[in-house]
Amino acid sequence: MKKLIEVVFSEFNESVSVELDDSRSLKTVKAILENLPIEVNINKWGQELYTDRTSIVAQEENAKSEVGLLDVAFWPEGNALCLFYGPTPISKVGKIVPASPVNIVGRIVSHNNNIVDKVKNTSKVLIRQQ
Repeated sequence: MKKLIEVVFSEFNESVSVELDDSRSLKTVKAILENLPIEVNINKWGQELYTDRTSIVAQEENAKSEVGLLDVAFWPEGNALCLFYGPTPISKVGKIVPASPVNIVGRIVSHNNNIVDKVKNTSKVLIRQQ
């Protein structure tokens, strides 16, 4: 099942569309949808945006230590959603590496690449179903 959600950056009057896909992490996607909407702070680590701890709880499910460009993942260790716009500080050349294994839950499908540059330290976001 695929489902669109939206990450709204009210501070910048912009949003990012994410297509959740439960084919790799069925239980995790279900947990995300059951907990929406969520208002949370989002932070920047290299070219990754990640939320503060959320009410979403999920265990590692087909967790990956490497992700693709524009992947969206759930980080079980931090109960956080992660949007990968590019390399993190621990990435290797040609490989995007998260802090620890993550459950891939979807992809960024509509975005502004500059949103990563606009998030300086922390921004408030609303994550909701479209």
